[in-house]
Amino acid sequence: MLSFFPRLYEDELLYSWLARYHLRSCNVSPKVTMKDLFGFGDILAVPDLPTHLDKLFHRIRHFDVPGVKRWIEKHTFFNYYTTFAKEGVSQQVFNAMTSGNRPGVIHMMTGMMASNISEPTYFRYCPQCVKEDIEKLGETYWHLSYQLPGVFVCLKHEELLQNSSELFRGKNKHTYIAATKENCNSKVKSPKYNNKTMEYLKEIATNIIKLSQGYYNFSWSGIQSSYKYLLQKHGFATVNGTVHQMDLAEEFRWFYGDELLKALQSQVDPDNPACWLKAITRKHRKGFHPIRHLLFIHFFKESIDTFYQYADKTYQPFGKGPYPCLNTAADHYKQPVISDVNVTICTDTRKPVGTFSCSYGFTYSRRGPDQTLEDRYRIGTIKQLGLVWEDKLQKLIHGEKLSYYAAAKKLNVDIATVKKYANKVTTAESPKIIDDSKLLSEKQTQWLQLQNKNPNLAKTQLRKVDPALYTWLYRHARKWLDENSPQRKVFPTVNKRVDWNQRDNELVIEIQTAVKRLYTANKPVQVNISRIGKEIGKLALLERHLDKLPMTASYINKVTETRDRFQSGEFNGQQDNYLKITKMFLNGKLLVLLV
Repeated sequence: MLSFFPRLYEDELLYSWLARYHLRSCNVSPKVTMKDLFGFGDILAVPDLPTHLDKLFHRIRHFDVPGVKRWIEKHTFFNYYTTFAKEGVSQQVFNAMTSGNRPGVIHMMTGMMASNISEPTYFRYCPQCVKEDIEKLGETYWHLSYQLPGVFVCLKHEELLQNSSELFRGKNKHTYIAATKENCNSKVKSPKYNNKTMEYLKEIATNIIKLSQGYYNFSWSGIQSSYKYLLQKHGFATVNGTVHQMDLAEEFRWFYGDELLKALQSQVDPDNPACWLKAITRKHRKGFHPIRHLLFIHFFKESIDTFYQYADKTYQPFGKGPYPCLNTAADHYKQPVISDVNVTICTDTRKPVGTFSCSYGFTYSRRGPDQTLEDRYRIGTIKQLGLVWEDKLQKLIHGEKLSYYAAAKKLNVDIATVKKYANKVTTAESPKIIDDSKLLSEKQTQWLQLQNKNPNLAKTQLRKVDPALYTWLYRHARKWLDENSPQRKVFPTVNKRVDWNQRDNELVIEIQTAVKRLYTANKPVQVNISRIGKEIGKLALLERHLDKLPMTASYINKVTETRDRFQSGEFNGQQDNYLKITKMFLNGKLLVLLV
């Protein structure tokens, strides 16, 4: 039984705690220390993910030390390595650290061995912290937060960390080496970074330390959902989830700067298909280093504490409904009475387009996404005015005798629209205040009456007769519309088989003429199957069905030339070579091709 053991300090690496015991015990052989701590001497002194911790706890628990779970979560790299790992990895690593049953694969389980981000070569320290530790404690120790990949700054003193003279992975894998005043006395100057890089290094370090000390229950699907939402929210992805990779890469590099990305081994190359920034925005099939997750999260002005709130959110470029009706002729003008929005993608800008339709038939659209509250009351294009609007216009022009200009101003449209509809005869009644159920019943009755008047018309044809009625029912009672519309007629399929023999005969003549043009052209061209196909406009046919065209295939094989033959000029200007190719067999008959 051990007779003494040092106290575990705040933010101390577990490795450092055991190294201080080795230093104080005055054991000459590292294996003696291993036997003291674990009961046998062939344990590895691993700085980031130590193993056999159950055995260690059993031998020192009488000193009232913290439990194994706290050791792992607060004094090792466990949280740092496993928070963004695939589901199940965290528990596997935890079990391996406590029992030591899989010491050779523990780093492989976390995915860090496959990462192209290197860990620090030496243990690191802050000169000011070393000085304060010695004054306060009489000794110093390896601070966990300073050894985490991606941490370059002491947040307490806002100074760059220094490399000690001790390797992070020592040459003797069984030896614990404690931090001392002597090995934390580097004379090598730290690299200098600009002010922008230093600020980002501090913010990244803050999130890395939070990650190592906290417990975050993330899943791969939740992480990807959060990333998708943030990409869409900030305009780097469409509503359908397609990412604008070039824009993202350019903005990402501008945001951080190449100096920071190089320091964190996370440079971005938009021309490289294997670029990590492209991969992290797609479906995750492999793990990514925590540094890259944190860089991506911080790019959206989020933190390790906030980004996961978007895991269950669906991006809504026009906000949550209900949406206001912007029909100036309606009694519910600017009131939130439109329950749904139909979102499509603009073919020119790839931005979302929202189409809104009220119960009075007024339909408008605008390009999004909405940035402010005022955007909800903005109209891009009026697609349909509706009978209520037209009836209101009639009353303003013919009833109240307003001018076109005054009516346009009152209805919030241009004069051309007023002139277009001013003299149009409408059958709409004055706007009535009716409930939704009554309006729905009226629309359904109108649809059934329309079918009775036109019994021979299909659903698509009825839609053309009264598009406004169809659109309203499609938006508000789609299931009823499908069930109460003429069913699609099924016509027997006509088997139109291709006569490949006839096509072969016709095609070989057509190709012969094309070959003649190519070989007699002023500018020499390489005659190959691709050039012939383009010449006759049937490249797809030759590429996909040449096996069904034996005569054509044989002729092409004889008249085409290889790249070497073309470059040597053997065929150029020589028509006789291809004129001799005339005899080809078709269905057992000799065919003579005439030039």
